Amino acid sequence: MNTGIKKTIMKITLLLIPAIFSFTDDISIADNVPFSKVQRIDWNLTEVKSGSAVVIIDRTKVQREIYSIRFHEDRIRGRGADNIYFAPYTAGVNNSLSIRKIASTYMVPVFEMENFSEYEYFRHLEKVYRWEFHDWKLKLYTYDENGEDVILEFIPIYK
Repeated sequence: MNTGIKKTIMKITLLLIPAIFSFTDDISIADNVPFSKVQRIDWNLTEVKSGSAVVIIDRTKVQREIYSIRFHEDRIRGRGADNIYFAPYTAGVNNSLSIRKIASTYMVPVFEMENFSEYEYFRHLEKVYRWEFHDWKLKLYTYDENGEDVILEFIPIYK
C-alpha cells in the first residue's frame, strides 16, 4: 500500500477515535447527574418493571430499536414499534419529568413485542413523573391504568 495512503488512513483514524468515544463525556459515571447529561443521547428500552411483571426486551431477537427515546431541548422523539413519535416535555427540580401528549406516525406495526405494545409504551410515557440515572441506565417512573407503579428502563444506544 502506498505510504501516502497509509498516512491518510492513520490521520482519519486518529480524528475519528475521539468522536466515536465522545458519548462517554455526555454521561457521568456518578449517579444524580443533571438532566442535561441524559439529553442528546439515544436511549433504548430494555425493561418494563411493574409490581406484577417484568417485560424484558430481548435484543437477540430484535434487529433494531423497537422502543427508543431521545430528549432534545424541549421535545422528545423516538421510535415505538414501527412508528416515529415526538412530544413536548418539561424537566423540573428533584428529577421531576413530565411528557405531554404524544404525536406519531400512524403505520400498522409489523413487529411489536408480545407482552408490550406500542400503545402501552406511549401511554406510559405520557404518565412519566420522575427520572433517575444509575449504573448507565435511564429510568423513567410512570404508572399504569390501575395506578400501579411502572419503571421504564433504558440503556444508551451506541451508533
